[in-house]
Amino acid sequence: MKKLFLTAAFAAFALCSHAQEKAITIKPYGFIRNYACFDTRESLTSNSEQFYYMPKDGVMDINGDDLNKKPNMMLLSITTRLGLNITGPEFLGAKTSAKIEADFAGFGTSNTVLRIRQAYAKMAWEKQDILVGQAWHPMMGDMMPDVFTLETGAPFTPFSRSPQVRYNYYRSNYTLTGTILYQYQYTSSGPAGSSFTYARDAVVPEIYLQAMYKGDKWQAGVGIDLLTLKPRTEATTPAGKLKVDENIVSVSPTAFASYKSGNWGIKGRITYAENAAHLSMISGYGITKIKENGEQEYSPLRSVAGWTDITYRQKLKKGHLTYCLFLGLVKNLGCEDDIVGSIYMRGEKNAAYIWRVAPSILYTHNAMQIGLEYNPTTVGYGTADSRYKVDGTHSVTNHRICAMLKYNF
Repeated sequence: MKKLFLTAAFAAFALCSHAQEKAITIKPYGFIRNYACFDTRESLTSNSEQFYYMPKDGVMDINGDDLNKKPNMMLLSITTRLGLNITGPEFLGAKTSAKIEADFAGFGTSNTVLRIRQAYAKMAWEKQDILVGQAWHPMMGDMMPDVFTLETGAPFTPFSRSPQVRYNYYRSNYTLTGTILYQYQYTSSGPAGSSFTYARDAVVPEIYLQAMYKGDKWQAGVGIDLLTLKPRTEATTPAGKLKVDENIVSVSPTAFASYKSGNWGIKGRITYAENAAHLSMISGYGITKIKENGEQEYSPLRSVAGWTDITYRQKLKKGHLTYCLFLGLVKNLGCEDDIVGSIYMRGEKNAAYIWRVAPSILYTHNAMQIGLEYNPTTVGYGTADSRYKVDGTHSVTNHRICAMLKYNF
């Protein structure tokens, strides 16, 4: 009897497993990507210099030569990507799906550390869906530039992936989105450097709301991001440690639109950024008041950033060519109040503006893509006043040439 029971149990388990296998489908995807980048001067970058922000200001040696004016070049494949798209059985009347995606550009003693890019589960009903997990920040996920380089238009556009709970409601051609997010890989700046702890300690999640229209040719939307940080939980005073309750709240609205007709396309976005370092943008916050008991008050550093790209697709006998012209501008607006202490930000503190005009060409044939981009990025460096508005600027330009070879599967 015992042997018969074990046999029946094993058969039932096998049948359940087989049913689950039939109900769940897993589709692998990814690519092998190699970047070769040449720069004419030292620049602010990340991800082993593949994620590009801006050239650094001149630093003169004893002979008056610019120490940062030196060429460099690299070739890396750490952004090679692996992913799984998963669909499964219904749950509470919803279609279910999931995604897990990774590359080799993580942090560690080696630059080839496997990192999670996206990892989420999704439930979709007829007119609404819910996503839970790490995914693209919705402030940029619905409208990305068509450039092929890794930074995808940053710092002129938001760029981030975050743990989140996102709700979408669909009606005709319109989508309403509400998202709560926390930080992990893309983080805010603060007294202890770049860290997710300032958002964690604030308890209140980042909130993003968006309304979007999407038709056959037009797409347009507006959104607003609300971020709360707690820079410190304790202060050091002459009498010893003091528990403090310090917060800074920032609001960043954005608007975007695109139009596509035939082989031509144009996109654009404008963002007013307050304390948006976690979105890979040039901004942050500063100390604007130091109280007698050691507590501090803060105000956000502000900037306005915009970009547009124009694309044209040319069909060939084998494959096609995609031409893209990207234009981006960031303007530093400083702070509304005088900064009396430290500032915490992404980017260089004495930059008044950044602009970029970057043409690129991408050839695609079957699984293979080959691309070339010329990226001249210019920064206006000067002297910052007490509100970190910058005057008396001089221009510094880096000429970056980036080539890519990519095999998709």
